[in-house]
Amino acid sequence: MALLLEGCDGAPVMWGKIGNLVIQRTKRGTMYIRKYVIPANPRTLAQQNNRMAFKAGIDRWRTHEKIFHKEYWDKIAKKQRFRDGYRAFLSSFMMIYQAKIAELSGESAALNWVTNPNNIIIYMASPSKVSLEKQNEEYIIRVMKRRNSAIFVSQMDKSIQYLRARGWVNQIRFGLLPYADRNSEWEFLRLGLIPEA
Repeated sequence: MALLLEGCDGAPVMWGKIGNLVIQRTKRGTMYIRKYVIPANPRTLAQQNNRMAFKAGIDRWRTHEKIFHKEYWDKIAKKQRFRDGYRAFLSSFMMIYQAKIAELSGESAALNWVTNPNNIIIYMASPSKVSLEKQNEEYIIRVMKRRNSAIFVSQMDKSIQYLRARGWVNQIRFGLLPYADRNSEWEFLRLGLIPEA
């Protein structure tokens, strides 16, 4: 069943399923229609073992971790930006399960290890998350280095003076300043936000 709502501009906004078609929206709000397709489910042995491990992780959360270690997982969730402790635990549970498959030479031995409440499960970050955090730190260092340069400060001052002269900026809010670099300069010029050279 499709939902029909009125958008902020008064135009109708739809999404959902109509017959064999699906109406969806992108993050930017663009609507598109595609044919409904039942996703493939190959049911391989590895997939079935992974699903069984995931179910075992949910069971362990309900019967043990939620009761005895919820505060620990909630702290981890806050620190590592998970939605809640449940998701932080399941992420670590599956990472440890995958590591134990190689260490204990088999899925059943790994599953027995991770489901045993006597074996403590601690937070384990995924390699992709660690890599992403490292990239973000490097990006922040580059941005801050650029913002401290004399060229950046000079261009920022010129941009702010121009905007103030036109009456478009009378105060700087939240530390965010208008600035045009080479990539966005043509767009700012088109809008008349910066002076032409």
